[in-house]
Formats: sequence, structure tokens, C-alpha cells
Amino acid sequence: MINKALESPEINWKESHIKRGELLSRPNEVEKYFYYIKSGALRAYTIVEDQEFTVRFGYKGSIFTSLSSYFSGEPGEMYLEAIRASTVLRASKIEFEKYITSNKDRLIEYKQLLEQLVIGCIERENDLMHNDPKVRLERVRKRSPQLFQEVPHKYIAAYLRMTAETMSRLMNT
Repeated sequence: MINKALESPEINWKESHIKRGELLSRPNEVEKYFYYIKSGALRAYTIVEDQEFTVRFGYKGSIFTSLSSYFSGEPGEMYLEAIRASTVLRASKIEFEKYITSNKDRLIEYKQLLEQLVIGCIERENDLMHNDPKVRLERVRKRSPQLFQEVPHKYIAAYLRMTAETMSRLMNT
């Protein structure tokens, strides 16, 4: 589907190898790129009152960007960080959108991709409304089983707003 279209040579991708801990984007920057992850894992996080909050992950086959900044053209609040050594394809927003809008089928696939992203964001919000850590964990395991293969568990625990020890205990029960 869209992943095959994203690998098109018609997009002027620039391949980048990113070391673990390296940042692709920082707060107060306008996101100008759209990323496609070939390998590795990334996270989007923000810091509020000296506390770090992971809000999204990306891994092999995923698209990734600082969503609000990318779509609004305004400075964002997110850090985009490699949490594993990663290889990403990067396209400028202008070039990527030109490619997507040049073909009706691509535009339909892109719309479906954006719908999946919105649904994922809503499901994430719903996950966090549950007070029970076990419920939060089970919802994410059901929705994104690949996440547990691609992302270190300490990041998933933080994403679920629990300690790594609590998550480990819950996964083993």
C-alpha cells in the first residue's frame, strides 16, 4: 500500500544514518521534513515542568515527523530522537507533498495513512484515561504488538506512564 509508494524513486529522499540518542528535531523548530523509517526506532517526546513525556513511536516501515509543526508550519514542541541506531529516508515537505498530490491514488492512500495516524492519536488518549496500568498495557499490546519487538521496554513503560518494573511485572503475569 502506501509503504511501497513511499519507497518510490520519484521522491527525492535523502538517506540518513542516525545514532542512538541523536535528535532529528527540537522544540521551537518548524518541521520541514517527512521521514520514512527503514530500520531502527524513533520517539517523539516533549518536556513539561521538567518531566519528559513520550507521545509517539516510529519503527521500520513507519512514517514520522513532528506532526503539529509539519501540518501547521509553526514551531513545534517535540523532540524527535533515535532510540536505536536508525536509517531514515527524509524528504522535504514541499517535495513530498508535490509527489503525493500529483496522483489521485497516492492522495487517497495518503488520506488513509493520515486517518490511521489520527485514530492512533485518539487511541493513545483513550489509553491514558485508564487508571489501571494493566489495562493501558493490554490496550497497547493489542493495538501495536510490533512495538514490543522494536522499542526498548523502558520507553514503552514511560509512554504508558508506569515504571519499567511495573511493566515488566505486568507482562509476566
